[in-house]
Amino acid sequence: MGSQVCGGKSKEADAPCPVCGTTGQKVPAVTVASLLNAEAVASLRDTQYNLCLLPACNVVYYSDDGRVFYKGHIRVPVWFKENSPRIICYCNNVTDSEILDHILTRQCRHNLKDIREHTGANAGRDCLTKNPAGT
Repeated sequence: MGSQVCGGKSKEADAPCPVCGTTGQKVPAVTVASLLNAEAVASLRDTQYNLCLLPACNVVYYSDDGRVFYKGHIRVPVWFKENSPRIICYCNNVTDSEILDHILTRQCRHNLKDIREHTGANAGRDCLTKNPAGT
């Protein structure tokens, strides 16, 4: 995996993950605040938060000043840190298993347009507050 999870809209973090040392990706504060559980959101600070990009690392978000939020602090599974089924579209809660079922098992969908029309994947507008990467 490169230094970005998706789309190139976010920038490389200024600081590496304090647990695994992997360079992360900057995420908007609204994304972090939207996805933390109630206990964790109470400890948010006004600082830059980053997404740890190492799938094996239990850290999801970390701040430039060293604050760390683990998988247990996040209200949704982080797709690249989990096994299947993985959420592919957070806005419409579409999983990789659902998409593969339609392509391989049912053979009723054949391209991205078919999948998007049938499942709603990649058609939402709430990525900023529902997708852990903010994209």
